[in-house]
Amino acid sequence: MSKKIILYGAGTEGEKLLRRMEVLQDTIEIIGFADSFKTGHCCGYPILSWERMETTEADIIITVKDQMVMEEIYDRLVRLKKENIYWHYDDRVSLHTVTYDVFLLKECICLKNCVSEKGILSRVEMHICDYCNLNCSGCTHFSPIFERRLPDREKRIADVQKLSEKVGVILRFFIMGGEPFLNPDMAQYIEDIRRILPDTDLWVVTNGLPIPGIKEDVLTCMRQNNVAVSISEYEPTHYVIDKIKARLENAGIHYNIRPYDIKQKFIRPLSLSDNSKYNQRCISEGCINICDGKIARCPTLMYIDRFNEIFGTALPNDGIYELADCPSGEKLMTLLQKEVPLCSHCVENETEWSRCGSKVKLSDFAVVD
Repeated sequence: MSKKIILYGAGTEGEKLLRRMEVLQDTIEIIGFADSFKTGHCCGYPILSWERMETTEADIIITVKDQMVMEEIYDRLVRLKKENIYWHYDDRVSLHTVTYDVFLLKECICLKNCVSEKGILSRVEMHICDYCNLNCSGCTHFSPIFERRLPDREKRIADVQKLSEKVGVILRFFIMGGEPFLNPDMAQYIEDIRRILPDTDLWVVTNGLPIPGIKEDVLTCMRQNNVAVSISEYEPTHYVIDKIKARLENAGIHYNIRPYDIKQKFIRPLSLSDNSKYNQRCISEGCINICDGKIARCPTLMYIDRFNEIFGTALPNDGIYELADCPSGEKLMTLLQKEVPLCSHCVENETEWSRCGSKVKLSDFAVVD
């Protein structure tokens, strides 16, 4: 029996997804489109009224990319007592070779657990290795000032569990550092996180340099758990990018690349003055970070205590919260969206990409003005 489908969004994204799903027509039946503003037809299919939506049993795939709009649509669909609601977020696979179930798994986020009172977090990131093999000057995670010591995996996974209990859905979770592939327990982290977050879009963020040499079982674990790779193509990565791409493609791992021409420039993120001559700029907006039982609105804030310890500064650390004591749902979202005193120290100070020297300096990360 064919699966009945309604595509929400009778615009460009809806039309693109319709064309993409046409190869699955033997196993699905597209009933039509839904839209908050449009009526009539789209691509030959009817745009259904809300009354028709209410009486039609079908999976609903939201095609709009804006998260706030998606949340509004989702809330309205929940009020119609719709259950099988998905958000299409990424064109990852060739649909000529997959089933509808695989399409849902690899390209969509299931919103079944996303009740409005528990809220949606769009992005969460967590270090599984605080240090790095590149030690970039200007790193917003301050990786060059961390010791070569790995975190306690059980504590980090416990943080993921605590956060998952406080929100309805985490849309995207980024395993990162530092350089995450320097942690030999990568496969175990992936399995633990996927167990806790079965419907979340999982990514590993890396400079890519370790990929040609990582063990096959790590790649197998990533493929089996539908984990993608985001590669920051710094200058050293650029010279071996073909080897990195070949290794991932041979293993069947989805990846994207933030290319070399973009990563040549860095932003030295901090000013020691809260009234800098440089323009204020947040380059970590929305990068919610969890670490050792705490949560913060961005990595720069989360690791500012380490910065202060190393350089003898006193930049403000207000806004780092104990995860266990935080509220749930929308109250947590609101808490993490509030500006904190450190925000007035975050500036736009563009610099050429470079690596820290043998002795890390304050000027690698901050300006005095």
